[in-house]
Amino acid sequence: MNLMTGLGDILHPMTVHFPIALILVSCLLAIIYLVREKDISMSNCIKILVILGCLGAWAAVITGNYHLSLNAEAQKIKEIHHAFATWTAIAISCPAAVYLLSYLVKKPLPSWLYWTAFLLLGLATILIAITGYYGGYIVYNVLL
Repeated sequence: MNLMTGLGDILHPMTVHFPIALILVSCLLAIIYLVREKDISMSNCIKILVILGCLGAWAAVITGNYHLSLNAEAQKIKEIHHAFATWTAIAISCPAAVYLLSYLVKKPLPSWLYWTAFLLLGLATILIAITGYYGGYIVYNVLL
């Protein structure tokens, strides 16, 4: 076991739960905000949660690259888990980019751009559930 694998074993479990919580809470708040305020531009709180969740998701993907040496069967599951994690990070990067752009550009962005960001936030939330299923499978059915 090299140093990076050892660091991945320590860092990945620590980095993975933070973005999950941020993205799930931001999606829930976005739905509530849409129902109550009927405004797709979202509040600053939701935008900040999405941006921080995006950064955390990429940190989890990167630390997952140096995580666990597994047998052949578990390695296949890990590859599926990693693929879904990467797609999750990509999916959450798009709304994060839109919300970051909304901070940088002082004019309101087009409504369709906010709707796309909202839909991709929902997709990222679904992908987190799938990623978590495979991660949990590795932990509870392979490692224990």
